[in-house]
Amino acid sequence: MQNTQDTKQHLSIMQNLALSFYWLASNIQWTALIIIVVPRAVLYIVGRNASTSVLSALVVGGSLIATFVQPWAGWVSDRVRHAWGRRRPYIMWGTFGNVLGLLIMGYSGRSLILFAAGYLMVQFFSNLAQAAYQALIPDLVSEDQRGLASGWMGFMTQFAIIFGALAPNYFGDKTVFWILSAILVLGWAITQFGVHEHDSRSLTVPVVTVAQGLRQLWISPRSFPDFWWVFTTRLMVMLGFATLENYLFYYLKFTVGLKSPEATVFRILVLLTLGSLISVLIAGWISDRVHKRKILVFTGGLLMGATALTFVFTDSMFLILAMGLVFGIGYGIYLSTDWALAVDVLPPGPSQGRSMGLWQASFNLGQVGAGFIAGLVIAPLSHLVPLGEAYRLLFLVTFIYFALGSVLIFRVRQTA
Repeated sequence: MQNTQDTKQHLSIMQNLALSFYWLASNIQWTALIIIVVPRAVLYIVGRNASTSVLSALVVGGSLIATFVQPWAGWVSDRVRHAWGRRRPYIMWGTFGNVLGLLIMGYSGRSLILFAAGYLMVQFFSNLAQAAYQALIPDLVSEDQRGLASGWMGFMTQFAIIFGALAPNYFGDKTVFWILSAILVLGWAITQFGVHEHDSRSLTVPVVTVAQGLRQLWISPRSFPDFWWVFTTRLMVMLGFATLENYLFYYLKFTVGLKSPEATVFRILVLLTLGSLISVLIAGWISDRVHKRKILVFTGGLLMGATALTFVFTDSMFLILAMGLVFGIGYGIYLSTDWALAVDVLPPGPSQGRSMGLWQASFNLGQVGAGFIAGLVIAPLSHLVPLGEAYRLLFLVTFIYFALGSVLIFRVRQTA
């Protein structure tokens, strides 16, 4: 397949902002949906007793859709011939399908079937857009700017947490879906018209059979071991992050003994965001200057792991809040090199959408695996020890995730 996007210009600050702005909009949406909107809606529709099982089914179902859609949609976008380029048409189609899914959720009333259909529709179209969008970085960013671009992506990820967590608290159930839709369309428009992508109508796209297409979705571990080591280490880190994200509320309630953990969760999120905003752009800049991405990933992973390990042994609210800041600094360092390291080890050639989509599956599998493993840990332990102690042991497992994700990064050979 002929690649029409070999020339990569040095991006200005405004171009980096435009490139990363869609990521901000998408993360505002998912922060709001995961932390507040979907759990609150499920509780309203099915009641307290069935809410946990229904929410778990939605999260797992949506994550499985994302896992399969990302590499497929990325591979399809590699083959698009359009005046706008290979990626932006799919970003547009995915965005507007996503908005339609949000509005179905917002107007589903007490119909679980309609709400679930809208949620799964959001998962499908959001990941359709993201698969194409993620490939813009290897398409457009030169090697000496990968750390900076990765830093901007991490900055947007953390900046989105505050808006995503606050929006559902200030707008009603229907209004919040319109607000999220408007933010998503704005993010799409800024990236769509602020990013210059080459006309791909001259792209040579060979015809393939279904079987050949499925084989092309795969990346050989024997031929590209570094890609799979990066995938594995990211999966470990995402397992740790998803466990902390999903079970922090229960840890504060059952282990620390807070009757109403909501305010403390928000304070931890603010400190986490502050810490990551401090570190994310600085670490991205450093990774481009000293080319020590593995050291940065290792450092960020250990700081996040230290937070999980501290939670195992403390009940001190001061220490818990302080480690929220430490976790944010570590997460910012990790995010600043996360994208850059992935791009460093991508297989050569024009199939960057396929490769980035497959890489992103590590995040989705982390979401699925975190809930599944937590259930295997908590359910039997809760019959043997107090529930609060079971969550301490779960966070010990979380420390192991982060430790493995940090140490195994040194198996990557092709990058510094």
